Order: sequence, then structure tokens, then C-alpha cells
Amino acid sequence: MRISTRLLVLPLIIGFPARAMLSAHVSPAPASPRATADSIPATIRWNRLVPGFVDEDAASRRAARTAAAGDTVALRRLARTPPPFLMRVYTILSIAQYAAVQAVRDNRAASPEVAVASASATVLTELFTDSTVRASIARELARDIDRARSGSRGAERVSAGTRLGEDVARGVIAWAPPLNLVAPWNGTVPTGPGMWYSAPGVPPIGIMLAKARGWLIDSASQFRPAPPPAYGSPAWRAAIEEVQRVARERTSEQTAIAQKWNAVDPWAPWNETASAAILRHRTSDADAARVLAVMNVGASDAVIVCFEAKYHYWTIRPSQTDTTLKLADNVGLPNFPSYPSGHACSAGAFDAALGHYFPEERAEFTRIAEEQAMSRLFGGIHYRFDNDGGLALGRVVARYDVERERRGGLNAWRTAGVARTP
Repeated sequence: MRISTRLLVLPLIIGFPARAMLSAHVSPAPASPRATADSIPATIRWNRLVPGFVDEDAASRRAARTAAAGDTVALRRLARTPPPFLMRVYTILSIAQYAAVQAVRDNRAASPEVAVASASATVLTELFTDSTVRASIARELARDIDRARSGSRGAERVSAGTRLGEDVARGVIAWAPPLNLVAPWNGTVPTGPGMWYSAPGVPPIGIMLAKARGWLIDSASQFRPAPPPAYGSPAWRAAIEEVQRVARERTSEQTAIAQKWNAVDPWAPWNETASAAILRHRTSDADAARVLAVMNVGASDAVIVCFEAKYHYWTIRPSQTDTTLKLADNVGLPNFPSYPSGHACSAGAFDAALGHYFPEERAEFTRIAEEQAMSRLFGGIHYRFDNDGGLALGRVVARYDVERERRGGLNAWRTAGVARTP
């Protein structure tokens, strides 16, 4: 059997009691006119800066590769410093912002806006190693500091906020689970009917996630789903026939959906969806930080659980079963097992977390999640049971994390022993 070499790394594609817990649902901020650049919560402002930093980092890497053409040593050096994964960027960023908001409640002398900005800048500077990006981060932080200096005791509050934000960010970074999606693996891929196999000469991608430590879950296997339909069973045959039928009759709309979710890392559009909902509902700054943190942690934990299941069941891909199956144009084939779908797992978690905090908009979040999941069937790289199982798994993990946060789970960074007492 043959396999497409169009491989995709991972376009997905985590307690210490708080002294001041946030409310069970998001609470509205005082009514205000339409949001302006200066009235947007600091958490949202810095969250929305991430795509620009990603683009800047990509441009710098392209320039560096062009400059290093023919220099194998320089090219190897570039390969050893890959760009940060958005899953990790958004998750650590949002937890640091959450931590800063919590800490400011215990230190009224600090500027809340500067604390969040300082925590955000510290995290992003740690994760983005490119000097050009780091300079942009520094400029954005200086902007926020300059705005906060006005008024009585402005300088003192800026100083306290800067120090507090840096401290909590270091604590969060120290607490953050390590994540290496391309770590070396010397195990043996199981063989047999219905078993996935790796592309020739390419190690299984993301396999170390199966043993990763999550953020709020207790173990990667904690929510392992029931097995997929048995290979060759009527349910499995119906599933592969559906993929084949879609591949033969794929509409332009289905192709567009497949390409849309294949071309973008889901973390970026979902964080923008959350940010827009936060602004529509005029939530408080504290609850804005909470929504983003729980959403990103829930989705990250869901991906870890998802990959544990992938490498527990080793389910064969549709295009490995039927090597004549045509994938949608410009849709890459991921080099890891099929069940459950990683896109569906993260989508289910994003949906459940946002739906919890904004129940009035749950139907729209669910629509987006189901489109993201179905994009993989439309692309020809997943069965429907991959998508259904992934959505259900992501929602279960997110609901668990919502409850863990309510009991103070996202304050565990305080025990990391790195941050100074604010």
C-alpha cells in the first residue's frame, strides 16, 4: 500500500485555592460605549497581538533561510529552533494573564493593565526567540506602560505592576508542562489488519503527547474513549464507504471547508471567537482572563488525551485502507493514527468551554466546532466516527477543566517555587 507524502505536523491542531475566586459565569462590566483600542481589556489586546507576532516570526525565518542558502550548518541551526506551537503560546499566555489578574487583587498598589501586559510580554518573549519579534513585544509593552504612567502615583503603580506581571509569568512558565511534538521515539509501530502505519522514513508525530502531563487533567489516559468500530465490521465498512463517497462527490463547498481548517491553526480563530464574545458581552477584565485561560487549557488537555487515544488504538487512516482515495486539494495527510480526530478534539473543547461561559451563543460555537470536525471528513483524512468521538472527548475534558478551575486548579503555578511573593 502507498501513502501520500503530503505530511502535516500538527495543525490542530492544560489545587492551590485562590484568595478571590471568580464568579461561576462571566459577569458584565459596567456599560460603556462601543469598545475602542484603549478600552479593550489588556488580556484581549495581548491575545490579539499573537497572530502578528507569528507572522513576523515566519517572515524572519524565511529571510534567515534565504540568507543561509547552501550553508548546511546555519540551516541545521534554524531547524533546531522551530517556531512555537500556537497551542502552547495561547495556553501559557492566557494562564499568565489569569495569574496576573488574580495577583493584582492581592496587591492594589499595582496597575492591573500593566500587570497583565508585563505577564504577557514575559511569556511571549520566552516563547518567541526571534530578535525582531522580541523587539515588537517590547514596543507593545512600552506602549501600555506609557499609558499607565499618568495620574496620581502612576509611576509607582507601573513599577509594582511590571514586577508583579514578570513574577507570576515566571511562575507559570516554570509550572507549564513540557511539550515536544516531534520528540524522538524508538518504539515499534504495531502491525496487523486495521492498524495505522507511518510514512516511510518518518517517525510517528506527536507520540510523546500520549505520555505528556496535562494542565488540569490527572493523566493522559484519564478520559480515553471507547474503541472505534472494529476493522471490517459493518459499522466500519459504512464509515469507509462514506469517506469514499464524499471523495467521489466532494462539492466545492466541502472542499473550501476542508482547505479552510487545514490551512489555519485552530487556536488562532478560536481565540478570536472568544475575544469577540467577551467584548460583545462586556465582561469584566477578570472574567475575560478566566474565559481565555479555561478555554485554552481545556483544548490543550483535550489534545493530550486525544493523542493518548490515537496511540492506544493505532487506527488506520481512510487513505491507507483505500489507497485510491483522493484527498481534497491542498489538504495534507497527518502522520499519526486516525482515531479520534485531533481537530475534532480541540473543537469540542473550545465549544464546551465557550458555551459554558456564554450559553446564549452555544449554538454558534457548536456550529463552528462541527464544521471544524467535519472538515476532516470532507478532506478525506478522517472517518465520521473519528469526528464524533473527538468532539465528545473534547467536550468532556473541557467540562472537567471548568470544574477544576472553579476549585482553584489554575493557581497551581504558585507552588512552582520560582515567583516571588507579589
